Amino acid sequence: MSLPEPKVQMSLFDVSMLLEHLFGQEDRYRIFNEQILPVLWSKRELLCGLYCEQNGRPAIEPVMALGVTLLQFMEKVPDRQAAENLRVHLGWKYALGLEVDHRGFHYSSLCHFRGRLLDKELQRIGFDAILDALRDAGLVSRRKRQRLDSTHVLGNVARMSRLECVRETIRLFLLQANACGFAELLPEYRQYVERYCESQLQWHRLSKTTLAQKAEQAGRDALSLIRWLRQQASQIRDHDKAILLERVFLEQYELDSLRASLRKRENSGTVKNPHDPDAQWSSKDQGRNKTWVGYKVQISETVPACDGPKDKGEPTDQFITEVTTTEAIASDLDGMERNLQAQGEHQADVPQELYVDAAYVTDDTLAEAKEQGRQIIGPARPPGNPKKLFDVDQFDIDVANRKAVCPAGHSSRQCSLINDSYNASVYYRFEWAGLCDECELQKQCTQRKDGRRHVSVGKHHDLLQQRRREMKTEEFTIKMHRRSAVEGTISEFARGGGRRTRYRGMAKTTLANYFQGAAVNVSRWIRLTQWAVAKTKKVA
Repeated sequence: MSLPEPKVQMSLFDVSMLLEHLFGQEDRYRIFNEQILPVLWSKRELLCGLYCEQNGRPAIEPVMALGVTLLQFMEKVPDRQAAENLRVHLGWKYALGLEVDHRGFHYSSLCHFRGRLLDKELQRIGFDAILDALRDAGLVSRRKRQRLDSTHVLGNVARMSRLECVRETIRLFLLQANACGFAELLPEYRQYVERYCESQLQWHRLSKTTLAQKAEQAGRDALSLIRWLRQQASQIRDHDKAILLERVFLEQYELDSLRASLRKRENSGTVKNPHDPDAQWSSKDQGRNKTWVGYKVQISETVPACDGPKDKGEPTDQFITEVTTTEAIASDLDGMERNLQAQGEHQADVPQELYVDAAYVTDDTLAEAKEQGRQIIGPARPPGNPKKLFDVDQFDIDVANRKAVCPAGHSSRQCSLINDSYNASVYYRFEWAGLCDECELQKQCTQRKDGRRHVSVGKHHDLLQQRRREMKTEEFTIKMHRRSAVEGTISEFARGGGRRTRYRGMAKTTLANYFQGAAVNVSRWIRLTQWAVAKTKKVA
């Protein structure tokens, strides 16, 4: 498609010319037109790279497509409804600077537009455009305070049992074989189709014995198909559904004397639904067992410079600075690292103070932040103590001088540096040798048969120990109040449609989350503008 000619001046038939009296100063569509639309037009040069300059019929104006996509995430509507709104909704026409009789476009054009954004790696163009405009408006400062937290994102797939997943994977492979024209080459193709495409099992009526037989049969059939695929040409062997079939088989079955048997348990990161192999099963314990199949997202936002109270009804003036989509099984530590790295790459901005919860605070993250001249402010997890003995915090440990003092006042006699290659960790182990034998507090300190206590800590345990002591002060408790507001941001993100992804696959989910983050920022900017206009009118 070639580029359309940009609109250089308003028309007499624009909604803003004919019906401006319907949209007051506080109207959200008017504010979008005056504040957001110029920001989107400033990115037209980048959007032009999605199309050929002089090749084929004119495309839809890319700025309009970007604006429609942003509006549909703001108002939580699907592609069909977004295309319909563009055709009949005067507010949308006003927001995008269109004529009253603008016919819009087919809803499938939005899907093609998102595909072009992904192909050119411009999935965050809308988010970055809004964030840059907020900085220019003085609403977001660089290298200041931020808060960070994560939430789960449900995949756009149904939950399946292990047997259902294997059978559905085989079915998808057979459908692709038929569509690509190599189905007739498959041995026993007709039997496979009857077994996996035409047969519909009533799972709730099947006994455990029958389910085990079905699982064994599915494993045999999958193994036969994989062996056949490995003898074929690359154009057949390297099809995406063929690769997925082999992956699912290896995750669910193990070979024993050339016989496939179902694994006793699944490993992490296995395919839970072949329609979205990137969606993973994960769990999070928050007083209850929360499990989901999908993704995880790390959301960071600004923190106000002062902690003073707001006027009644005043909207928040804090904005999302980064939305990082990760695998569901990725740890929060990994997510924080990716989040900060993305901010450094795309915004040249890493916060000086980062407010987090206990999942992000370890001795290593505290040491890394100190080395980089920034702070991670959050509670540290308490030391593990299942047997109710003296925990690590009751020992005064000086890692720098390789000394530790136990609760009885005895100094350690030995300190060893341990390189644990199995767990990829390095730590120090302090020992008191014969001092434990006649200690009065021995039973409160250890239950080892030899009666001796060993204490193992990380290389930067002194920072962790200092943080745990800070947590007992009132000043630290007041500081942590700044973190709490991120829960409201996550709630707004989730209620706006971020709890369940619209699309399938990591790439498309990442794009959706960036647009969802941009929608939250735009909505907050609009509410802030409405508040300022109302306040001005009240004063006047």
